[in-house]
Amino acid sequence: MVSAVYLLAFFVGDLVKGYYQEDNRPRYLTAAVGEGVVLNCDIDFPQDFQIPYKLLWKRRGEVIYSWQDGITTESDDYVGRISQVSKHQQRLYGLASINLTSIRESDAGWFECRVLFPNRTPRSRNNGTWFHLTVSGGNLLAIPPINKTVTEGDEAQFACLTKDYEIKVRWFKDGIPLTEYTDLMTRSWVTKENTLTIRPTNSGDIGEYECEASNYEGEKQTARAFLNVQYRAKVVYAPPEIHLPFGRPALIDCHFRANPPLTNLRWEKDGFLFDPYNIQGVFYRRNGSLFISKVDETHSGTYTCTPYNDLGSDGPSTNMHVLVQRPPVFVRTPHNLYLKKLGETIELPCDARDDDDGHKPNIVWYKKDGMSLPMGRYSIKEGNLTIFDIQSDDKGIYQCTATNKAATIVAETELLVENVPSSAPYNLTAISSANSVHLTWLIGRQRVNVDFSIWYKRRDNTEWKTFPVPTTKVLEATITNLEPATEYEFMVLCKDDYGDGLFSKSILVWTKHLEGEPERFNGNLPPVGYPRNITVRPTDTGLLVAWQRPEYGLEFLKRYQVRWTQRPDDYIFGSADTTNTTYLITNLSEGTEYDIQVVALSIDDQQSVSGKVIGVFPGYKSIRAVATGIIAGLAFLGTAFVAVYYAKRKWCRPYQTALKN
Repeated sequence: MVSAVYLLAFFVGDLVKGYYQEDNRPRYLTAAVGEGVVLNCDIDFPQDFQIPYKLLWKRRGEVIYSWQDGITTESDDYVGRISQVSKHQQRLYGLASINLTSIRESDAGWFECRVLFPNRTPRSRNNGTWFHLTVSGGNLLAIPPINKTVTEGDEAQFACLTKDYEIKVRWFKDGIPLTEYTDLMTRSWVTKENTLTIRPTNSGDIGEYECEASNYEGEKQTARAFLNVQYRAKVVYAPPEIHLPFGRPALIDCHFRANPPLTNLRWEKDGFLFDPYNIQGVFYRRNGSLFISKVDETHSGTYTCTPYNDLGSDGPSTNMHVLVQRPPVFVRTPHNLYLKKLGETIELPCDARDDDDGHKPNIVWYKKDGMSLPMGRYSIKEGNLTIFDIQSDDKGIYQCTATNKAATIVAETELLVENVPSSAPYNLTAISSANSVHLTWLIGRQRVNVDFSIWYKRRDNTEWKTFPVPTTKVLEATITNLEPATEYEFMVLCKDDYGDGLFSKSILVWTKHLEGEPERFNGNLPPVGYPRNITVRPTDTGLLVAWQRPEYGLEFLKRYQVRWTQRPDDYIFGSADTTNTTYLITNLSEGTEYDIQVVALSIDDQQSVSGKVIGVFPGYKSIRAVATGIIAGLAFLGTAFVAVYYAKRKWCRPYQTALKN
């Protein structure tokens, strides 16, 4: 027993030891010339509590990067190419990880990550990892460009050294050829060594620069570097006049740019320092803007703003004259709702004022849905909108806006138009038999007291027949007493209390041949034959329908349509279009039989319908649930049987022996 415990402890210790050795094994990375890579190194703090540390990255025994208390150093070969991962990246990588960018062929080899704790004894811990970097794809570029940070006005250079002077180099900025930047081309040039030089730089030069090398064999290689141009905080726009609405909240913005970011923003009013912290109702926003919770006359005056960053300021803005103005007030507005008939005229009133002298703001009418006012049928006089000869498209919500330099106010009204006919039925579909055709359709707008009627005729006839649909709530009907193997044309008419509406688009349908008769048609054959050899196979999620293509007319075939009805009701069905010769019908009721047909539609929408095939969806989910329950029950019974058997052998047999003795 003791030996077993020692053996288990040895095994667990060896497993833990193996885990840490596995964690510190060398890691192998691969990158191409000009690309970047992350060397992922974590820090093992004592008792998982972060304490001061020093980070060292070594290569060939020499320190190429170090970090301690926010102070970093890089060796000459890695200046601008090596940095610790950002705070955002620290969610994915260890705290000691670094970014190595603009990789060169000379970077291939071993890198070592070491972490020291200066204020702890011992200073080192089980920290550190070895990395081996393999550099590939360096057939054209020898030294790619590296990231640069310069001050505005200074010179910036991006090297792009190739392995052969015959290799051509093109430069891009943010994915666009450098030659398309007119201003930048006047301040930049490329040397014989393909080095891009920009002098002087300005704030607009910030971006990603790409060097593309190519040879006569068509090989290409690219490398990218980012140019960061820092400059003093500067004001880019200051409106000469700002109108604030009296009694309402308002903002006074300072439009500036700053790189490095803004550190301070100084406001002055009428030549004196304006400190919002000492003025009630005025607050600083995060971007430096002034927020006034309730404007009054004391806020008028001449304002200037001066932004600052770590490099200083480019100076204050020009004067911004702030004027306090009363916002518009409606003195007359339209009613909430108007109801008019087709052809009538309506006048929608709207009037507003914005000061005591009766001055009127600018009044404009809009239609809220974005549509323009009816061209040639409206006029606006003294703020009132008049619409003549009202049409059905004029219905909708109208907005009257009153605007001055301080604010904009809005009043809304809705116009309803009577005598608007019902919209035309659409998506007309059909299922045919030898002597009947079942039609279904949809309507775009539901209205009360709408009647439908079916218009149909033989295609070779000119006389239409009609069939009134008995109820308005059902969007389907069956036309009977038709001739077999005959092509018919169908339309649906929608009619309401105000008169006739609109017809749907017509469709052409062939009725089927009589059972026992050879499959032929009176007159011309349809341009496409019917789908053949329909098969239905149940799957876990539905019924998989497969078929063979028609014997003729494939050049006129547009698509297939699969239709299914729930037996025995032929009028409850679904349909789906496909260009394949298989289709999976889903969302079916378990244990239900379905009649399934496949229709071939020609390019002129003629239909050839296959015969019906019966399919049953057995419901595999229910079967699996029952089977799982049975298996679980058998497993439980088996376990109970084994437990009772061993308990009987262990306890009952000694008890019987004791009784005998």
